[in-house]
Formats: sequence, C-alpha cells, structure tokens
Amino acid sequence: MARLVGDRHAKNLQNQLEHGGLLLWVRTWDSGDEQRAVDILTKHSGHDVHVHGAPQN
Repeated sequence: MARLVGDRHAKNLQNQLEHGGLLLWVRTWDSGDEQRAVDILTKHSGHDVHVHGAPQN
C-alpha cells in the first residue's frame, strides 16, 4: 500500500486502523462522482475523508 499512497500516508492509515478506523476506497469516474462520494461519507459521520488519485495503468 505504501507504494500507492506513499510512506507517510501508509503510516497514518496503519495508525487509524490500529485505533479502530475503517479504510474505505471508492472508485469514481469523474470529479462530480468524487464530490458526491465525499459528501455522502461526510454526511454519514466519515472522518478524514479525502480524494487521492491512483496511477493509471
């Protein structure tokens, strides 16, 4: 995972998981979908909700 999100983010994710956090990935197709996903997760008590780009193969 560190290769996808970087070492700093991987350590943060590991810390959150160790404290009962949930890691959820949502695939979106455009910026409108990204914003809808962020809005939905935030509305339903999501914390530390943000968008990351993934490398395209």
